[in-house]
Amino acid sequence: MTWKIIRQSSIAMVVSLLVPTVATADVVRHGSLPKAYWGTWLGTAEPTTESSVIVLSAKSYVSGKANCSVDWVSQTAGARGSIYSAHLQCTGLATKENEKAAENLIIRPNSIDRIEVGSEYANLKPYRRCSAACSATPHGQTSEN
Repeated sequence: MTWKIIRQSSIAMVVSLLVPTVATADVVRHGSLPKAYWGTWLGTAEPTTESSVIVLSAKSYVSGKANCSVDWVSQTAGARGSIYSAHLQCTGLATKENEKAAENLIIRPNSIDRIEVGSEYANLKPYRRCSAACSATPHGQTSEN
């Protein structure tokens, strides 16, 4: 009986040594927003106004309320694709002129040309990619739907 227990323990120990451990990263940190999201995005939950248009680039986020630079971006796996959380330094939100405020921005994909954006999951708003036609109009004002 004891030999059986020792043999089973030995086998379990050898198997555990032979099976490689897989290291996975739950969060990957980047220095910029992914290229797939660069461009102009229109809010779909409200009529097109200056505040419903956002512009994303590698190192910036611009909206009608703020002009922000990207410090870093965290990428996390999600059911519909990677979810990005950007740490920003923004002007326009601070109480004093030229003072920067730290903000967070979550970008979650819905489809190729649709994303949800907000400072926290509870207030994510839907956006759709702006076509070349609406990019050419001032402040993204367009009748395109």
